[in-house]
Amino acid sequence: MRKKRRLEVYQAAVKLARSGKERNWKSIQEKLVEAGYRRAPDLLESTEIRTILNICCEHSRQSQR
Repeated sequence: MRKKRRLEVYQAAVKLARSGKERNWKSIQEKLVEAGYRRAPDLLESTEIRTILNICCEHSRQSQR
């Protein structure tokens, strides 16, 4: 996967996490695949990436309360 496409997937993942609508990295991954990012599971396989997305989701949901 080209660098530009990987960056696009990561940016989309962070945007979803910051929306406050997603519960965790798994729901973000599902949304990305539905949006046509078929390689999202490969890019989100890192424990560090998943942890960051989970924290971002939690923080965003708490901020909306």
